[in-house]
Amino acid sequence: MAVVIETASPARTAPRAVLPRRRPGSRRSLLAALQLTTVAVLLGAWELGARSGAVNTFLFSSPSMVLESLSRRAASGDLLIDVRTTLTEVVLGFLVGAVGGSVLGLALWYSRFVADYTAPFIAAIGAIPVLAVAPMTIIWFGTGLTSKIVIVAFSCVVVSLTNSYRGAQRADRDQIDLMRSFGASNGQIFAKVVAPGAMPWVVSGLKLNVGFAVVGAIVGEYISSDAGVGHMILLGSSNFTVSLVLAGLVVVMAIVLVLSFLMNLLERFLLSWERTTS
Repeated sequence: MAVVIETASPARTAPRAVLPRRRPGSRRSLLAALQLTTVAVLLGAWELGARSGAVNTFLFSSPSMVLESLSRRAASGDLLIDVRTTLTEVVLGFLVGAVGGSVLGLALWYSRFVADYTAPFIAAIGAIPVLAVAPMTIIWFGTGLTSKIVIVAFSCVVVSLTNSYRGAQRADRDQIDLMRSFGASNGQIFAKVVAPGAMPWVVSGLKLNVGFAVVGAIVGEYISSDAGVGHMILLGSSNFTVSLVLAGLVVVMAIVLVLSFLMNLLERFLLSWERTTS
C-alpha cells in the first residue's frame, strides 16, 4: 500500500512595499521651510505681544523697532561701516589664528617631541578667557585694527591647532609604513597621506572657529573702538536702546550665517580634494 506524503508548498511572502526615498533636495527644502516658519511664528508672536501691550517694548523692544533701527543706521551709512569694520577684523584674525593654527598643528606631526613639549603650554593658553586678554591687548597694540586682529587670532588659534594635530596623528599607519618602505621622504608622506587624511579635522576646526572669530571681534570692539558691530551694540546698551542692541545681534547672526555658508563650500572643496588625493 503506497503512502502518499504531501509536502506543503512554501508560503509566498507578500512583497514588501518599497517606500520612495526622500531626495536630499526635498529634505533640505523641508528643513528650510520649517526653520523659516519657526522664525516667522516667533517674530509674529513677539510683534503681536508688543503691539497689544503684553510685551514691554522698553525692555524687549519689537521686531518692527529693530528693523527701524537697522534702517536708520543703513540710511546714515553707519551700518555699512560697522559691518565692513567687523568683517575686516574677523577675516584677518581668522586667517592668522585659525588658518595659521591649522598649519602649525599639521607641522607638529614632524616632531612628536616638540608636540609633547608644547602640549601643556597650548593647554594653558587655551584655558585663558578672551575677556581677560582683550584689555591687555588693547594696551599693548593700541585701539586700532591690529589689536582686534590679535584678539580674534587668540580666540581661534588653540582650537585649530589641536584639531589639526589630532587629525595628523590619526593618519593611516599602514599607508605611512608602505610609503616609507618605498623610500618616501617625510615631506612626501605628509603631502600624500597626512595632510589629506587630516582635512576633515582641519575643516571641523575652521568651522568651529567662525563663531569664535566673530565673538573675539565683538569683544575687542566692545572694549575700545569707534566703529564695528560691537561698537554699535555698546552704543545701544549705553543709551538703553534695546532695539539697537538687538539690531546689532541680528547683524552678528547674519555675519555668522554667511561665513558658515562659505565654510561649508570650503569643506566640500577640501574634502573632494582629499578624496582625489587619496
